[in-house]
Amino acid sequence: MPKHSYAAAEKFILSREFFGMKLGLENITAFLNFTGSPQTKYKTIHIAGTNGKGSVAAMLEAILRAAGYKTGLFTSPHLVDLRERIRVKGRKIPKPSVTAFVDRYRPELVKRKLSFFEVVTALALYYFQRAGVDIAVIETGLGGRLDATNVLSPLLTIATDISRDHMEILGSSLEKIAGEKAGIIKPSVPHLIGLLPTDAEQVMRQQCQKRGAPFSRLMRKEFTIHSRTMQLDFRSNGLAFEKLSPCLYGLHQLKNSALALKAVSILNEDSISIPKEAAHEGLEQTRWPGRFQVVERRGKPTLVFDVCHNASGVAAFVESFNTRFPGKKAYVISGFVKRKEHQMMFDLLASIAKQFAVVPLKTKRSADLKELFAAIDWRSVPAQRYGSLSTAYRRLLKTCRADDTIVVIGSHFLVGEFFEKFGSG
Repeated sequence: MPKHSYAAAEKFILSREFFGMKLGLENITAFLNFTGSPQTKYKTIHIAGTNGKGSVAAMLEAILRAAGYKTGLFTSPHLVDLRERIRVKGRKIPKPSVTAFVDRYRPELVKRKLSFFEVVTALALYYFQRAGVDIAVIETGLGGRLDATNVLSPLLTIATDISRDHMEILGSSLEKIAGEKAGIIKPSVPHLIGLLPTDAEQVMRQQCQKRGAPFSRLMRKEFTIHSRTMQLDFRSNGLAFEKLSPCLYGLHQLKNSALALKAVSILNEDSISIPKEAAHEGLEQTRWPGRFQVVERRGKPTLVFDVCHNASGVAAFVESFNTRFPGKKAYVISGFVKRKEHQMMFDLLASIAKQFAVVPLKTKRSADLKELFAAIDWRSVPAQRYGSLSTAYRRLLKTCRADDTIVVIGSHFLVGEFFEKFGSG
């Protein structure tokens, strides 16, 4: 019997945020050694990137599961439930498994002062072994080189995208950011990159050469995007598809799908066999909430949710919005954390916004709305700040018509709070 309740275990894990963010592998490596190095007991794929890494991870996990493998998936952050981060065969880690881990290792976790992300990473790697997974897809939290997930000996490493985000930690240039994310590259382990800027690609190539890792990249000639129908043609290394319709919507998700298929073609050359039918099924059944998630409701405004939280992600969202809703303007509820390129993001959103409703986030990292309104040029779009998400949404519902669209966009904290209070459908 567990010594504590799940609520107590969850409270303990969340309390580790007190230790802040730690960049470095000493703590988690020592702890994993103490638990028997569970991460060495199954195969892994390790994914880094500024945008798209969670989507590509979700796609690859769905493909591998469709191919008959028992899969693990570790992603971050969560939207509503901490357990969303850790999944086996698509199912969240059970509450008793979280409680049992904390009961067993709490003294050691306290003694070693593991941070929140280190604890969650250790929990995931431990649970995957206990669950007997064949292969786990692991998304980095931040960067790569010093990220707590960088304790793996993977079959394949992937860099999805490099753009400017978390610059106060990772560096102010694309080369520095790419250098941090290239830290997941391992000797003799194939490394795959997406459509990266030239400077970032060069960094990846150099690191692969330095570490003796086979280098691959997704090439534009390997795929064709049909933007009107949101379909994809792909052909590489003997794997070919025509008019494939991934479940995740957006032009950027078609590029992510092409990268996932390129990864499949590489894995098929290794010890992981993935039939074409499984790749097709996996992409058409991938579920990844809060990523251009459209909810249409009879007699009520259409809702669109997206957790894009940097300028590159917002640009991708706007491109997809214009494709899905040509000529449409939306009521935009937004909320962002500090230290983002806020002006650039609102410049992009202004092209599709009928009105901005800006709200605070339930985190100390929330941008200060008074400072934001003093600094931002709203590009002639009416903008109003609200004391809470609930107030903004209820106010908009009173003024919107059934054929209007409400976009809820920004931080995971924002979309997660909406789902928690109002549901996702």
